[in-house]
Amino acid sequence: MDRSIHNCYRLPMGRTAEFDRRTAVDAALGQFWTHGFHGTSTETLCRVTGLGRSSLYNAFRSKVGLYEECMATYLAEADDSVDAVLMSSSTTVFERISVLFSDLIDSEMDRRASGGPSGCFSVNTALEATDDPELAVPLQQLTASLHRRLSIMADYLLAGQASGDISCRLPPRAQAEIINGAVVGMRVAARVGSRRESMRAIADGALIALRP
Repeated sequence: MDRSIHNCYRLPMGRTAEFDRRTAVDAALGQFWTHGFHGTSTETLCRVTGLGRSSLYNAFRSKVGLYEECMATYLAEADDSVDAVLMSSSTTVFERISVLFSDLIDSEMDRRASGGPSGCFSVNTALEATDDPELAVPLQQLTASLHRRLSIMADYLLAGQASGDISCRLPPRAQAEIINGAVVGMRVAARVGSRRESMRAIADGALIALRP
């Protein structure tokens, strides 16, 4: 996630900043993920993106605008990684959910080992955005993403119940909520430095509710 850090610069009036937008977004995301919206200064964003203040605002409208684009990028990548596992046809639905948990734990441990941000950018944002009008749009992005992801997960679980891969003791939507709760729990555990075994215990607890 962390990319090369360039010195902050300003362009003469009338010139347009030429930059790799995705590289700038990734650099900003790393800062927001680690330090939060209010804990990340505009000066820091200039430094890590290589954009002067005016160029930063021209490209992203505002600090909040940049944060919104970081959130959209993060959510899209999260959706892609989940879909890549769930859409596999070589394993049962139950096994795919187990792989999903294992991949999450591995990614947390890998980021910790490399000194990257821990925990979940979405969870961090949800906590920071509560009762903060400035972050109303990122919170709406999160809410919409959560509802969409829960619906998709419930559909997968319903198919799993029909094929006998998933327990029918609970409705698919309730099971989807359990999976989401486990994901949040593991992300928070990673954020506070918990060991792999602690995150694995959370995952195994959720799998009990799914095991046929």
